[in-house]
Amino acid sequence: MLASPDKISVRQAVILFLTIVASPAIQILPRLIAETVGRAGWLAPLFSVPSFLCLVFIMQALFKKEKEANLSELFRKVFGNIPGKGVLVLYLIWLMILLGLYVRYFTERFLSSLLPDTSPAFFSITILAVVFYAVRGGIVNLARTVEFLFFIFTASFISLFLLSTANVKVINLLPVSHYDILPLMKTAYPFLAIWGYFTLIFFFGDKINDKENIRKFGLQGTVYLLLINIMLLIQTIGVYGHTLIQRLPLPYFVAIKSISLLQTIERIESIAMAFWVFVDFTIISVFLYLVISIIKSLFSLSEAKNMTSPIALFAFFFSFYIGKDRLELEHFSYYIAIPVNILLCMVMPVLLLVVGKIRKKV
Repeated sequence: MLASPDKISVRQAVILFLTIVASPAIQILPRLIAETVGRAGWLAPLFSVPSFLCLVFIMQALFKKEKEANLSELFRKVFGNIPGKGVLVLYLIWLMILLGLYVRYFTERFLSSLLPDTSPAFFSITILAVVFYAVRGGIVNLARTVEFLFFIFTASFISLFLLSTANVKVINLLPVSHYDILPLMKTAYPFLAIWGYFTLIFFFGDKINDKENIRKFGLQGTVYLLLINIMLLIQTIGVYGHTLIQRLPLPYFVAIKSISLLQTIERIESIAMAFWVFVDFTIISVFLYLVISIIKSLFSLSEAKNMTSPIALFAFFFSFYIGKDRLELEHFSYYIAIPVNILLCMVMPVLLLVVGKIRKKV
């Protein structure tokens, strides 16, 4: 399919997906996996790959005939107009909640690591102002910017991992036995809750070209996810051990700070914070754009850019009500966000495909 100036490629869409999952993965997974599995946690991503591959193939099947559609249109087509709109309302409400959640996570991260005496509103206003102009510029400009910075982020992440290996203790990662298999299988639950964001990308599927390549780039993205998440868990659990990681507020950031113990490198954590700002910017921008895309489809609007301001304003105020502190945010993520993400991002696409095949709509 010929490229369109107002559309992005599947490759760029997958890069957006890989970038947005980095923020919750770094924030949530090390502590949760260390608590669930212990020292064998670095193997956890392997047990999530089969289910994620199924999701990739499901998305390919959904858009096999509807290459110009988005996920909102498919829900209305397959379930019917009224039930389909009901499903879209659920997605809209949940995405607005997640938008506020990630704005608050961004704020809490700075307050707990670098600038504890700064007003939380300052960080929220700053990130939302940047996101506002990024989203107003359209998905094409956003995707191109993220595509360029994604490779810098990946190079930085791998470099920090390699520098951290000097502090990794084998005793923190081994031995691994057959008794770890069942706990490792349970870890697929939080992984898929985050990797399931692959589904959400296709709510602006009408802005994505060459959907016949979903499988190809989805498989490449799977390899990337597997390797990056294994490195993340080795870097955190391997440096401090699973018992300590369970109690640290920002395990990855603390693991990066351990690099400063090397005599020739100091303050290397500033690099980690810089790319963490990048992935937070990306996930907030993409979720804001997703909300706009669903509103546009839900109310059959020709243009919905004027909704950017009120949605950003909602995210600002809601971010202060979703939790009093970082502990409440994490409890919300563990006990509410993960199961709801599994339902909307993993279960609903399966239901959509099954009903679509029965009704011969996809």
